[in-house]
Amino acid sequence: MAALTRATKANYIIHDRIQAETTDREDHTFCGIMFPVKCKDILPLDHLVINSVAVRGALGPLTVWVTKSEDLNGEIQLSKKHWTKIYQKEHQPSFVGYKELDLSANPIILKPGQVKGIYIHSTRRGDEAIVYDNKAKQKTVDDSFITILPGRAHVSEKVFGSIPIWGWGSAWRDNREFVGQLKYGAVYKLWNPQENLSFGGSFRTAARILFMCQRRPESPFSKLPDDCLFFILNMMRWDWVNDTSVEMRREQKHHRRLRRQQMIQEADAIMDEENNDADANEQVVEGVVLAEEEEEQAEDAQVDIDVNSDGDEEEEDLDFMEEDSSDDSEDADTSDNDDVESSDDDNEESSEEEEEEEYAWGDHVGSRSAFHYADDSSDSEASESDFERDENVRRIAIMRARRNILSFLRSN
Repeated sequence: MAALTRATKANYIIHDRIQAETTDREDHTFCGIMFPVKCKDILPLDHLVINSVAVRGALGPLTVWVTKSEDLNGEIQLSKKHWTKIYQKEHQPSFVGYKELDLSANPIILKPGQVKGIYIHSTRRGDEAIVYDNKAKQKTVDDSFITILPGRAHVSEKVFGSIPIWGWGSAWRDNREFVGQLKYGAVYKLWNPQENLSFGGSFRTAARILFMCQRRPESPFSKLPDDCLFFILNMMRWDWVNDTSVEMRREQKHHRRLRRQQMIQEADAIMDEENNDADANEQVVEGVVLAEEEEEQAEDAQVDIDVNSDGDEEEEDLDFMEEDSSDDSEDADTSDNDDVESSDDDNEESSEEEEEEEYAWGDHVGSRSAFHYADDSSDSEASESDFERDENVRRIAIMRARRNILSFLRSN
């Protein structure tokens, strides 16, 4: 019963507030900025809580929005229906220091590996509301917990507006970076047997040694049951045995490298097996193909005989059908045309209504296009591993398709 009452996550947020601050070159100022934020899965985190965001500029009536979708898959939609407003307040100008926007009433929750879009906008007239920068690198901020990626700037005074303040062109500017601060807290996972692999190597070694001592009669730990040791480990923080995010990151890279090598070996083994099957079945396939060709030739000869014998009767039937079907075809054409015209009118009306909802007069052709971000795994070897994995999958798929074709030919 004691194992059923062990907590799986911490019921507190760390006391030291973590602050992620960006570079500040003040390249531009305008109405808004939208950017993705990713929670890393290196440390044994249950979730992150973003409590506040800070910006500077002329500010004015500010709103903060966050994406609704739990899984963006590298794409952020720019339509208002895909976002949730979590903050609204008017602020005085702050051109030098950052002005903190308190999100504690509606904090942003991020699970490990999850990405969410944050959109900060001001309806103040003019182009000095919010400061942002040009894109200078692939990741605006990259620490042990989160990654802030470059996003898009907004040059429309209307929230999610598609027309810029000068009335023409696109209202969004690509390759822009958020300037400001994010303050957040981390809720850690607590150790449980099923979460052992989420912790660092030093922690796992300490847990293994603790249970090894318990199994020896001369050890004082031998008097404790397993549940007591479980609770001891459950109450230990992940870094109490000197695990660091750098070491855990290095360990994860090593495991990924081993998995890639294992995938390559499995792919090579499958290819060797497929090649052996193909060589053994080549003679069978050749015999099947020759038999099918002979059957087709015999069927063609029989078809030619039937066509010559029935040709005259088919011509008489065709002449008779042409005389009777001429009037009916005209009536059918007129009725079909009427139905097509009515359906076209309905489709045009429905499409016009949808366009009025999504677009306004003067919209730029790309004003509603989704924003695509590069969801890199903070790994310089990520592109190479993806390429190798795609190659292995492609080779396996080709060999499986070949095997299916051979089995189909044999069965028929």
